[in-house]
Amino acid sequence: MNEYELIAPFYDIEHAHFSEDLDLYRNFAELCGGKILELACGSGRVLLPLAQEGYEVTGVDTSAAMLAIARTQIEAAGVSARCTLEWQNIITLHLEQKFRLAFIALGSFAHIITRKEQVEALKAIHAHLSPGGTFIIDISNADARYLEELGGHMLHQATWQRDDGTILTHFVSPATATDRHLLELTHFYDEHRQGGAVHRTTVTTHLYLFERNEMELLLERVGFVIKDIYGDYDLSPYQLESPRMICIAEAH
Repeated sequence: MNEYELIAPFYDIEHAHFSEDLDLYRNFAELCGGKILELACGSGRVLLPLAQEGYEVTGVDTSAAMLAIARTQIEAAGVSARCTLEWQNIITLHLEQKFRLAFIALGSFAHIITRKEQVEALKAIHAHLSPGGTFIIDISNADARYLEELGGHMLHQATWQRDDGTILTHFVSPATATDRHLLELTHFYDEHRQGGAVHRTTVTTHLYLFERNEMELLLERVGFVIKDIYGDYDLSPYQLESPRMICIAEAH
């Protein structure tokens, strides 16, 4: 099972107030013009605002549950005519069109953990960009390194109260691989009503921990030219301790 089938019911409440990256994608959408492709689009957190601003957007994801949420939100917003949702894997991506801008937001590319599949995914993305098209890949940097140092601990991420009174709490326990830069995250989503029994959903995800030169080599290997690498959504220069590693590449 795709792990995001289990995470889907909790994703939107967890990311409801996260919008730090939206201006980045808005600005590049304006610069690039033309059709936009979002890989690992999830429930439409980024896709929906872009469609509301008039852009034609295609979203791709491997989770049918996440796409179902996205479809509901797109229909409610009245932008279905500008949105296409595709249930596909990035690694074997096949769409009948090319795009001026493609992006993978919020570290999702790091869920692809083998070198062979990383290369195949980037090749597929490159093949779907027009010559000179822009590709943005956002990788978690400092946060992932922080989790790497806390192997074996149980970390409280946040607690929310839903409209129906249900309390949702997210804990995560990280573990690191001994033979490669890989982080295993065990997520615990606990749901309960005041004084009631706790229902726990447990999900394990994996994140590949990319180094800058490794990401550069991967992108160049499949035909991208790297234009910039930023350390955060304010487009500050990338440094080793930067919160993010945001690569801006051009398809040649």
